[in-house]
Formats: sequence, structure tokens, C-alpha cells
Amino acid sequence: MISNCGLKQAGLVLAAVSGGADSLALLHFLRGSGYPLLVASFNHRLRPEADADVAHVQRIAKALGLPFVTDSADVAAHAEAEGLSIEEAARDLRYHFLFREARKAGAQAVATGHTADDQAETVLMHFLRGAGLAGLKGMPPRVILPVFDAEIPLVRPLLAWTRAQTEAYCHKHSLDYLNDSTNADTTYFRNRLRHELLPQLKAYNPQIRQTLTRSALALQSDFELLNELVDSAWAKVVTASESGFVAFDLPQLRELSPALRRSLFRRAALTLRPGLRDIDFDALERAASLKALDLAGGLKTIIERNVLYVTGDETDLPINQLQISNQYSVFSHQALPAPVPPAQVSGGAAEVEGRLSSYEIALENGWVLTCETLNNENRLRNTEDWSQNTDNWSAMLDADLTAGRLNLRPFRAGDQFEQLGMPRQTVKLSDLFVNLKIPKRLRKNWPVLCVDDEIAWVVGLRMAQRFRVTEKTRQILKLDLKRLP
Repeated sequence: MISNCGLKQAGLVLAAVSGGADSLALLHFLRGSGYPLLVASFNHRLRPEADADVAHVQRIAKALGLPFVTDSADVAAHAEAEGLSIEEAARDLRYHFLFREARKAGAQAVATGHTADDQAETVLMHFLRGAGLAGLKGMPPRVILPVFDAEIPLVRPLLAWTRAQTEAYCHKHSLDYLNDSTNADTTYFRNRLRHELLPQLKAYNPQIRQTLTRSALALQSDFELLNELVDSAWAKVVTASESGFVAFDLPQLRELSPALRRSLFRRAALTLRPGLRDIDFDALERAASLKALDLAGGLKTIIERNVLYVTGDETDLPINQLQISNQYSVFSHQALPAPVPPAQVSGGAAEVEGRLSSYEIALENGWVLTCETLNNENRLRNTEDWSQNTDNWSAMLDADLTAGRLNLRPFRAGDQFEQLGMPRQTVKLSDLFVNLKIPKRLRKNWPVLCVDDEIAWVVGLRMAQRFRVTEKTRQILKLDLKRLP
């Protein structure tokens, strides 16, 4: 009996073969079942006999008349470079090879020889690491692993077989299988479970392996049910899901149970980090408390007003009409050129609807500041309209008070100014940020337009009282800050 993997009879299957009893039984069984096969063997370079093992698999493939592919990599070096265990590094490199070859060959699936013994060890390993339902359900017979391939599934046809059965199968069919010497090395966590812990547990329950595999099978059904609930909740509370973040509606998130929140955060983490494995239950439990904290895999939760973000980098978070993100860092200190005098305007002193001059200043990362000098003669009755500008990305200042002295810079600690309409009331810019609920991540690079050292415009937020347009203003300096698409 094989696990239901949904394989199509005519579709090519890439069989991952190491030369051990499990993988040779898999290869022979799939071939006998009529599936077209591609044999793939990966050399981890961890044992002196590794080259000979790959050559052994190649001879078997040739004897069976099957195509064969192989590759190798320095697993130990990869583990050190990426901060992984040897087991994790080996799996990472091996699976990248398998799915790469499957994609090249047009295979319908990658098949591995995982057995019921592997399942029992996996469930126990996840239990000891504190995994939730997602870990305790063990390995499904068919799964998509997006970090390796978003379409080609990994299938495990022998999950219902025991290791003893694969060995008996090989003996029956005269398959010369190899014994991996590293399987006895108890410095590896899984091997310690296999050779030390499981024999002890067997003293308490002689059927411990069968119990663990049955539990995994039952929990897989529960996990499918939970996934349906998570799908429904995800559609309700996730307001955005991009490459760098997942955004949750915080009020609606608060209405859900902690258990459902844990599952949502787990899905968010896997959405952003598809390669994550064994997300710690305690981390999910902390995240379910709806506080800003570290989650897993370099991810963290950030709360801004009624939104909770899961992200790995604050600079990936979105901006809206009243926010400038740190990722732009556009406002390194720079002096701005003075407006062009009317006599130098192209065409002489000609005006277009009162415009005396107009020019653009290209800033960093696509931001552009447009500056216009407007004639205020015969417009005194509209002075109040000029000073009551409601577009926070546009400012109108008295040109005579600002000419030749403008500079644009980021916010500095201690900045303060008099807001438009609030004379003789100095406010700290840090307090203004708090009052307007500007996220902390955005404050340090917030743009401030100054006349010499005095703030004239907190871009996107407030103009200063002193540089406002009044009935005495002769010329108006109109500023617009925009980011090009």
C-alpha cells in the first residue's frame, strides 16, 4: 500500500535516490507501477564513501534503463555560511537540486522515500521543540514547498511503509541497498531520537512508532479543518499582503481567539519566509498577545494605530498620503536655489496668471520639489485663501522672507516652531508627531524646510506662522513636494 499522492500515471516523476533501502524501494516500486522516472542523487560530501554511493545509484539507474542526474555541494561550508545545522543545510541544498532538476525535466512531482519511521521521528522531534498543530501533524504525503518550487509538489508514496518493510522489499527484489554510516552518528538530533529516545519510549509503549504515525494522520485532518478557519479569518482581517509585510486590521484581530491569532501569525510568517520550519510555539503565543515583538526568522510585529504589521524590515512598510517612509531617506541636508528674479524669466517680465518664475528641484529617490514665485498684487482680498492652504504637501510662504535662504533637511531632536494660526505658541516637533500619530519609524527622516535654521514648513504636516502670506506679502513662494511614480 502506498500513500495517496495524487500522481498521474503518464507524468514524469523525479525519484530522489540516495542508495539506501527506503529510496531504492521507492524507485523499484514506482518503476513497477509504470511511472516514467528520472533518478536523481545528491552528493553532500559529508562522508568518504559519498562519491562511491552516488556511483552505485548511477549503476542501478543504468541497469534499469532510467535517466540519471546528480550534483554535489559542500554542505558543511553552506551550514557555516548560513548559520544552519548540518541537517538543515543538507536538506536545503538537496531540495534545491531536486526541484531544479524536476523543473528542467518537466516532472509532475519530486518523490522521496520517507517512511512511517521517519514520520514518527519527525512528530517526536517537533513535539520536543514545542511545535503546534502544524508541526505535530508531521509530513503530509503531498505538499508544495514554495521556497523550492511554487508548483511542483513533493510526494512521499511510502509513508505507510515501515523501514523494516523497505528493507524486506529490497531483499525480496535483490536490491543491493547501502547503509549510510552517518545514520549511527548520535551527534545528529534525529539520530539521537532514533537510537536513544525511541527505544526508551518503547519500554512504555511497545507501539510508540505506530502511535506517533496514527496521531500525525489524525492531526493532518484537524489541520485541514483549521486551515479552512484560517482562510476565512485571513480574508477578514488581512488588509494587505505584500512581498515585505502582512498588514492586519488590529480591532478585528482583537476579536479573534488567541488560537486563531497564532495560526494567522504562523501563516503570515510562512508567507514572508517560505523556508521557515518549526516556528516556535512560544513565539506565536507571544505574538497572539498583540504586542510589538520579535516573531521568528528575523520577522517582527509592529503596531501603528489600528494596524498590526508582520515584517522583517520597517522600510518595507507602506506609506500613505501623510507619511514619508524611512526607505526613501530623501532628505539629506541640502540648500535650495533662490527663485529666479522676474527680470530673468524667459520672455522678460511676462506673467502667466501671476506666475513670475517656476522651477523644479530633483531630490533623491524620485522626489521632486516644485517652486513657483507668484505675484500677489491685486490679490490682497485672497490673502486669507493663500494662508489657509489645506494641501499639506503644498506650502505658500512669503517670498521676501525666504528668498535665497531655504534648505531642506531631516528632523532633528529638539526641533520646535510656531504653527500657522498659533502665534507665540512654540511646539516641539516631537510632540507634533505624537499628536498627529506619526509612526516612530517615519520620524527620524521626516522632511523639514527651513529658512536658515528656522523651520518654515514641516512637509506634509504644518507651515510656520512667521513665514505665512499676509496682506503685506508682495510675492508668494509656492512649494509642492511630490514623488514621481
